[in-house]
Amino acid sequence: MEIESGLGNKKNVQFNWLVIILLLPLTFAACLWTQFNGLYGQEPHDLFRYMSSLFEYLVGGTAPISQNTPVLYPLLGSIVSLVIPDLYSLQFVSLSAAGICYICFCKLLNSLYSEGTQRQRYAFLVLFLSPLFFRSGLVALPDMLSMAFLVWAYLEHHQWQKTKSSRSMIISICMAILAVQTRYSVVLLFLPLLPMMWNAIKTRFSLFLITIFAMLMTFTPTIFLKGQDSFDFILNPLLENWSLLNLFRNHFEIGSNQFHYTLPNILYALSIVLHPAYCIIGIVFILYSIKTGIKLPKLWLVSLGLFIIFIAGLPTQELRLLLPAFPIVLLGLYPAYERLMFQFKSRNLRVVVYMLAMIVQIALSFKVISPVFNYQQEELIIANALKKLSPATVNTFAIDGALRTYDVPHEIVNMWSSSFPMYNNSDLILFNEKRFAELYKDATPVKNFEHLLNHGQLNRIAIYPNGWELFRMK
Repeated sequence: MEIESGLGNKKNVQFNWLVIILLLPLTFAACLWTQFNGLYGQEPHDLFRYMSSLFEYLVGGTAPISQNTPVLYPLLGSIVSLVIPDLYSLQFVSLSAAGICYICFCKLLNSLYSEGTQRQRYAFLVLFLSPLFFRSGLVALPDMLSMAFLVWAYLEHHQWQKTKSSRSMIISICMAILAVQTRYSVVLLFLPLLPMMWNAIKTRFSLFLITIFAMLMTFTPTIFLKGQDSFDFILNPLLENWSLLNLFRNHFEIGSNQFHYTLPNILYALSIVLHPAYCIIGIVFILYSIKTGIKLPKLWLVSLGLFIIFIAGLPTQELRLLLPAFPIVLLGLYPAYERLMFQFKSRNLRVVVYMLAMIVQIALSFKVISPVFNYQQEELIIANALKKLSPATVNTFAIDGALRTYDVPHEIVNMWSSSFPMYNNSDLILFNEKRFAELYKDATPVKNFEHLLNHGQLNRIAIYPNGWELFRMK
């Protein structure tokens, strides 16, 4: 494989921008063509409704009801919806953030390893083609936006370490604040910025005042839109049940819900380097890192470790929660990748190995996005089918957010809202018996549905994709 002179040369910069300018718009066009808008499941639809209420407020409507979620991602979505169809605006924000994240990662990799010879190929293969990176750029969730701000903050922080530039320091701090306003948990990844801020305080008072002003301006969206509710994230059930003991558990109870996992959380946290959805040969990188060492700044590593411990202490195992730290992990693994590639003495052999790795990454990316695509299409099909029915109350859960997003003209009742629901004759019940029996075995809605079904009070009137059935009360 030919030796690169670095990501900073003209050829590599052109390639980076070619990836962004060509691939991302083509990807968005494909999403429009297939009607895949990245909205699936409860959280994206909640974000979409919050985005819609923010849009109404910005154009002169009433203030939105405060949500227990960071405000920046839906706010940007509401602004983008001025020029992009609203159902696709959050996805457009995620795709744009993917481009920013990739460019900043390439620049940071170049700055950290100026003598590296495989940086361009490494960035494209292990970050851009990473299955979870690919999925995060397509779905209506804030993960990619937060990661883009985070990598940008680290890039400017590293520039400050080399130049002590006030501009780099202020940009780094502002990007960090924007990242936190997108996903609160990333605050732990910004410990390396504290010495930089202290330097601003003791260097000169005017710089300190400018920094404070910049921080306040960056916090404006949260202050303006959430006000005294800015710290409502503390009431999140996952955070309330955080414990160091969770690192050694694989069974959790949150309210009436129980969650069982195969591995304890401490091993789940290693997914960021071992799970194929992150890095298919992460274990090989780790083994080679024993020889090459991790050459990241020590405070970066401490911050990374604290973040991973925090995520492992939550009473859940969700791969995407680890995603913000992924670029930092990849920065640390780069020397191992370079050493690994040059174990193959022949240039042609290195090219073959790289191309095979690309094929595997692309295949895994489509495997990861396929369930999300099917889920979203499933919601869209059911919503369109219900629109054709005469007015009635629809009792359901898990899909109620999608029905509201797609403007189903019926009263939608979430079956979790009452332990003893009152059903009327001709009410509709939309249920996925097989799926819910597995996921919510002991949940009240499942028990109520089984009681109605076993006592002959339901009449099935329609069958939809993937186990969904529509019943009418007798």
